[in-house]
Amino acid sequence: MKCKTPSFVLELPLETTSVQETAILTRLEAGRHLYNACLGEALKRLDLIRQSREFKKIIVLPAGKERTEKFRNLNGEYGFTEYALHDHAGTIRDSWIKEHINSHITQKIATRAFKAVQKKAFGKAKNVRFKGKNQFDTLEGKNNLTGLIFRNNSLYWSGLEIPCVIDETNKVIAYGLKPEHKIKYCRIVRRKINSKNRFYIQLILEGKPYQKPEHKIGNEEIGLDIGPGTIAIVGGIKAELKQFCSELVPKQEEKRKLQRKMDRQRRANNPQNYNTNGTVKKGKKKWKKSNHYNKTSSQAAELDRKLAAHRKSLHGKDINEIIATGTRINTEKIPYISWQKNFGKSVLMRAPSMFISSLKRKAENAGGYLNEFPTNSTKLSQVCHICANAVKKPLSQRWHICCGIEMQRDLYSAFLSKCIDVSTGSLDIARARLLWPGLEPVLSAAVSRVIQSANGGKMVPASFGVGRRLSGSPVKPEATITEAVDAVIRINEDESHREVI
Repeated sequence: MKCKTPSFVLELPLETTSVQETAILTRLEAGRHLYNACLGEALKRLDLIRQSREFKKIIVLPAGKERTEKFRNLNGEYGFTEYALHDHAGTIRDSWIKEHINSHITQKIATRAFKAVQKKAFGKAKNVRFKGKNQFDTLEGKNNLTGLIFRNNSLYWSGLEIPCVIDETNKVIAYGLKPEHKIKYCRIVRRKINSKNRFYIQLILEGKPYQKPEHKIGNEEIGLDIGPGTIAIVGGIKAELKQFCSELVPKQEEKRKLQRKMDRQRRANNPQNYNTNGTVKKGKKKWKKSNHYNKTSSQAAELDRKLAAHRKSLHGKDINEIIATGTRINTEKIPYISWQKNFGKSVLMRAPSMFISSLKRKAENAGGYLNEFPTNSTKLSQVCHICANAVKKPLSQRWHICCGIEMQRDLYSAFLSKCIDVSTGSLDIARARLLWPGLEPVLSAAVSRVIQSANGGKMVPASFGVGRRLSGSPVKPEATITEAVDAVIRINEDESHREVI
């Protein structure tokens, strides 16, 4: 039975020698082969299930306990279960892999492969990816007794004894290493930093994570509205409208230059793979990679790593500000797949799904919740809380104007999110009418701060729609862009000087 006690992760760098690094890389490669083998077997079993007559009969049944039970029996019949894949992984391990991977790590790898294929079975993923060479970066055990063992500030792993680098002045590390925080299991992680391998051990500890004194926890209820490039937050006495992870934009330009340089080098090294019009030839091809290309590729990989680390830091900063206001958070359920199709670059740069996951985890650790309600039933961007009528608005219309109310669209949606009934997932119109007189000045103050920033020379997203507030008339459709595009304009700047980022 799985342990349901709260957990947190403590990461410590490892002080490895060249011999130890070689041994770790060999074991990671063994884990990669085992993972790919389990992945292939799970896919094979899933295909057999979908080809069976029983599956075709069950799939047409209405959703319910009977359908679920029949699917469970069918999965067991074809061995498409987590424990059945454990047995298969054990037979694969009975080879050269046995010298590098123990039984507990083997079972964890099999579980990882099964969950990846299970997402495909449930329709949450179109396909799964096999791991190429040097693409398998983590291994973990099931406890701290066999396999990966942390003891006396060192990692013990099948003959390896690797000391950890521990900063005794770090309060987070000191808190995690307290005796009362039992180690559930360990995980080893490989990261590439400046084209060099760095190894870390992650301790999955029992208990709640360290709470820094400067990070306070509020008690207000919060309405949140996240767009592909913007975020609106409405609390009890404060509201904010800003661009989401705006600091990442300049680095994205640097990444684009490196990608173009790699394309030029690839074309120069492989002219035989391109047609006269510049398109890639069809069919199987062999690609040559020069040393200069490999160097540029390493620079691009390092930039991606820095972007991910910077994004995680920006997410943490925004989350801490939200948690300082309150831990009871209401937000619309984001259609991530749709966003990836329509706003791919923005989603890749800002990772809203990762932000929501981290916010939910931290809110729950602080004793609160993050409630994600459906958009198709609430329609917050269309409804008016005074007349309760829903009028469909195009994305170019950035202001809500109805029943004497004039408010920026994202802020107004965040306000209505604050008024969602958690038990029913529907908008509480009566509560919205009660709260509006007190919150209307708060929302207007947030808009005023955006306008002041724009007048001060700071670039603001055109999707804020603040231009109409200055002119006193609605913004022309051609003078605005939807929130799907990450663009910024200066107020009082003509259309020819728009900068797209």
